[in-house]
Amino acid sequence: MTTAIKATPVPAGVDWKRFAVIGLCALTLVVLLFTTQLNAVDRKTGEALSLTGLDFLQGNTAGKSAGSCHPMIIAAILFTVMGIAAAWFAPDKFVYSIVGAIFLAVSVFMFRFDVTYQAKGEFGLDKDSLFFTAGWMAAMGLSIINLGMVIWRKTGRTMDLRRAEIEATRVNANIRSGYRVPTTWQIIKRDFSKHWPIYLLILPTIIFYIVWCYGPMYGIMIAFNNYKAKGGITGSEWVGLQWFRDFFRSAYAYRTIRNTLLISFYNLLVGFPAPIILALLLNEMRARRYKRVVQTVTYMPYFISLVVMCGILTDFCSTTGLFGEIQKMLGVDSPVNLLGDAKYFRTVYVGSEVWQRLGWDSIIFLSALAGIDQEQYEAATIDGAGKFKQVLHVTLPGILPTISILLILRIGSLMGVGYEKIILLYNGLTYETADVVSTYVYRKGIVDANFSFSTAVNLFNSVINFLLVIFANKISALLTENSLW
Repeated sequence: MTTAIKATPVPAGVDWKRFAVIGLCALTLVVLLFTTQLNAVDRKTGEALSLTGLDFLQGNTAGKSAGSCHPMIIAAILFTVMGIAAAWFAPDKFVYSIVGAIFLAVSVFMFRFDVTYQAKGEFGLDKDSLFFTAGWMAAMGLSIINLGMVIWRKTGRTMDLRRAEIEATRVNANIRSGYRVPTTWQIIKRDFSKHWPIYLLILPTIIFYIVWCYGPMYGIMIAFNNYKAKGGITGSEWVGLQWFRDFFRSAYAYRTIRNTLLISFYNLLVGFPAPIILALLLNEMRARRYKRVVQTVTYMPYFISLVVMCGILTDFCSTTGLFGEIQKMLGVDSPVNLLGDAKYFRTVYVGSEVWQRLGWDSIIFLSALAGIDQEQYEAATIDGAGKFKQVLHVTLPGILPTISILLILRIGSLMGVGYEKIILLYNGLTYETADVVSTYVYRKGIVDANFSFSTAVNLFNSVINFLLVIFANKISALLTENSLW
């Protein structure tokens, strides 16, 4: 009879690598802010200048950037805080430490890149006189060392855990002492040799994403140069972060970001729980024929063309349309054109989104409800639970994984309000509440042919969405133990 022996835990000592990462992050920021980053000459006065990172943070420069902080200095501060927090509070969460370290290095490099290409126009410096000092070299070197420390720290911890796992496996299963746990690459090779037909089936999908999704990302370079069709992507003049600065300095930045977030938030607040409630109501409905009628009626708006849908909304919201007649019935002498008044645009947009997608979005929740074990309802009934308590303690926990995954995806698209429907509905009177990032990108890129500017704005939008997905996934994993990865 074999007695199972538990794995001996790795001895908990002082994790000096963690403190090294924290120290390197803090030291990098100190060097970046308080040491001289470059020596230059003022282009107008000819005065010699010695600028530290703090000067760029406070906007103590000449040119158009005077008075405004450098975005890459802000990014370096944010990612330094992120790296310190990841190393201190979550020593096992390698991905957050590595992201913080990578982007800290990228921020320092992009700081130098931007100043080099924008010296005359933005900072009022003589470009030929720029000399980046040992401060920048030290900050860049420390950020790279920090990246190496993060990898070393994770590798060392992983090897300790693997050695404990190997020892526990050998003792428990009476395996020979020379046994080695297969590496990830060995597992992949072995799995591929057994299931190669399945890998061939997914190959077209992989090729599709490589060609049409990842290949075009090469065009992101347009956001950092003054793109001209004659010169192409690589032949156009590099301008650094000029387009990002122009966007955030413009009057449209605050308005478009505010409108995008508000429309997405209202849509999430109303449009996300609505299909869940509908699915719960349909699940409790016992009259099959009536249930099918309700499902059909709620599904139908989803299949109406977007152009037709917007035409219907335009007619309904006019002073002589359906909502205008309803206003007259309620005693309003002069009906309001809902799409001609900025304060009603978000209500019309969110309401129409819920109406169009309510039935279709409920399908996935109905599928999740069908997978719940009916014995759980029987057990709840025996315990004296009514319908409401069954929903709270059986139904909602049963579909919680589905709700969590869909919520992560919805939060990840908070900055991704599509431009098609808004362009069909908005007008000059509703720009104040209707203009979002995607419509602004459309006007600047397609209408005004300013491809570099629109690419920069859209890149900013995509990065925010990416970070929102990571944040939502982490919060979901902590609160519900359900996540995408």
